Amino acid sequence: MKAQMNNLGVKTLQLLNWVFFVVMIAANYLAVALPLNHKTTGQLSDQYPNLFVPAPITFSIWGVIYLLLFWFCVKQSKSMFQRNVDPATGETVRSIGLGFVTTCFLNASWICLWHFEYIAISVVVMVLLLAQLVQINRKIDGIAPALTLGSRVALKAPFGMYLGWICIATIANVTAYLVSWGWTENEVSWASTMVVIGAIVTGIALNLLRNGYLSLSVLWAFTGILIARHQAAEYHRILVWATVFAMLLVVGALAIELLRSLFRKTIIRPFPPQQRTYISQVETSQ
Repeated sequence: MKAQMNNLGVKTLQLLNWVFFVVMIAANYLAVALPLNHKTTGQLSDQYPNLFVPAPITFSIWGVIYLLLFWFCVKQSKSMFQRNVDPATGETVRSIGLGFVTTCFLNASWICLWHFEYIAISVVVMVLLLAQLVQINRKIDGIAPALTLGSRVALKAPFGMYLGWICIATIANVTAYLVSWGWTENEVSWASTMVVIGAIVTGIALNLLRNGYLSLSVLWAFTGILIARHQAAEYHRILVWATVFAMLLVVGALAIELLRSLFRKTIIRPFPPQQRTYISQVETSQ
């Protein structure tokens, strides 16, 4: 009976992950297709011009992130329509819990708040989304040694790239909020400082979460800033060099993490005691 309840809990989470993923995609699609509040996401971004905003092409990364999250949803659906849940899938789904559902809700909420120009509240929601993604990546790092290479990539790639992009998006959101209040002083200094801080935070996150994928989104965002500066009427050499320096910091942090992963002993650890108990209960029920 207890094993059946465990199965039901996992299957419920699997279904909720799909439902909220679809809600998130629908919200983002409608925000552009309608568009919400008669303005596209890009038009709203143009209302708060600042030097931290990357070139428009940079935002195409959302397509990659959503495809990777779709891949996660597919992978976590394994044995969803079978009597017993696959042990590795069950551990993954239960470890993440309602974390993915929460990120989907926060993502959809943010796009609505942004379009209706509740900028201050959108910053709060963005910070909550960032915190939730950090928590998910911590949980993934905890269970990763017990998973196959394919399962690890299916978890680390989507949530790592998602986290990296939201790190930069949070800084951009805060900057937009300041601009909405008329703040335009020391733009170059602010943007240059934020770029370097973003790189340092990325390096720390790489060290703590051991997920190199998050650096890819950050490097792409910095590339977008460089493109925007080269396309703008004013070049802002200081910001360009600060961005190049920040990119070197991120590449260095990524190289260190890759070297650490090569020399780190790869030991496939068994699932924790509670998972082993769960597996034995499933086997007994059979």
